Amino acid sequence: MFERYTEKARRVIFFARYEASQFGSPYIETEHLLLGLLREDNALTNRFLPSPDSVESISKQIQEHAVVREKVSTSVDIPLSNEGKRVLAYAAEEADRLRHKYIGTEHLLLGLLREEKCFAAAILHERGLKLKQVRVELASTPQEDPSARQESQRHSATPFPDDPVWRLIRTGVRIPRPDTCVIDPEVEVAPGTVIEPFAQLLGRTRVGAGCRIRSFSVVENCTVGNGVQILQSCVLEDSTIADGARVGPFTHLRPGSEVGENAHVGNFVEMKKSRLGKGAKANHLTYLGDAEIGEAANIGAGTITCNYDGVSKHVTRIGKGAFVGSDTTLVAPVTIGDGAYIGAGSCITKDVPADALAVSRAKQANIEGWAKSRRAKREAKKP
Repeated sequence: MFERYTEKARRVIFFARYEASQFGSPYIETEHLLLGLLREDNALTNRFLPSPDSVESISKQIQEHAVVREKVSTSVDIPLSNEGKRVLAYAAEEADRLRHKYIGTEHLLLGLLREEKCFAAAILHERGLKLKQVRVELASTPQEDPSARQESQRHSATPFPDDPVWRLIRTGVRIPRPDTCVIDPEVEVAPGTVIEPFAQLLGRTRVGAGCRIRSFSVVENCTVGNGVQILQSCVLEDSTIADGARVGPFTHLRPGSEVGENAHVGNFVEMKKSRLGKGAKANHLTYLGDAEIGEAANIGAGTITCNYDGVSKHVTRIGKGAFVGSDTTLVAPVTIGDGAYIGAGSCITKDVPADALAVSRAKQANIEGWAKSRRAKREAKKP
């Protein structure tokens, strides 16, 4: 769908999806596309919105108009609204009308103006933008070939001078494929950190020195310490990760999560409003919600904290050095004492004292010959 889109136009769509998620919107609306446009292409917006306060006032107007819901995770695929789909269709038509090879941010602006009854068009009309006027002005300006521009910037001493990615590169952050990464203007990263291709650092994220953020990870409004390893395809939101921790691959940290110094959170682990203490490990297939986990505790594969009773959320507390066996369900509110052991496959509904062993599962029974007898009965029933 986006093969003809310039890199800037694609980033507008990405930022529009991000804006929609921040408002908790189920769809990418035209106002989100407008916010993405304002965020991505300063030159275009300054050209047609010369007033210094235009961008700020538009953002404020959209915020006041929006129905703010609970934020949606940035990992969720938010579809375009019908109006948004028409805007993209109009953008393609405008590119064809102007005989432009690529669909750029300027065509998205025209698309917003053509969708006359949408909120974004109303905002632009209020500020004096008219479809015919913008179309005539753009027709007099030949479209720049994005590939030629990228090649020129690649050989420039200061490519993309205002781009957040290149700002970090100039301060000593290693980004091997800067053209593939999305980094917001307010993100801060210390020198010596490596950001691999297709990573996204969003919002007010802060990353320390000597970290490695691997491909396809999305880090939003997080504080990351020094020497942290964020492996492939993690989604981290509004969380804190202390020095030397390792997260991923395929980890989801939801808001309010804290990963302690040298702690490990592994593949397919989800944390929500939980704290994992120094040196603690939850390496596989685990949900930790509303949990407090002490230093050096080990959480086995398949462990679940049952934190919600249908009405209220409850806290699970796991002490220092505790060992929770695989496939354990911890029904909150419940406390596991320091150094306690939980047998694999247990359902724990009562507190476990320090240094105790808790086992809660059905007693195993072996019935000799049962399977052989069952197969024989099945064979006897066949015609």
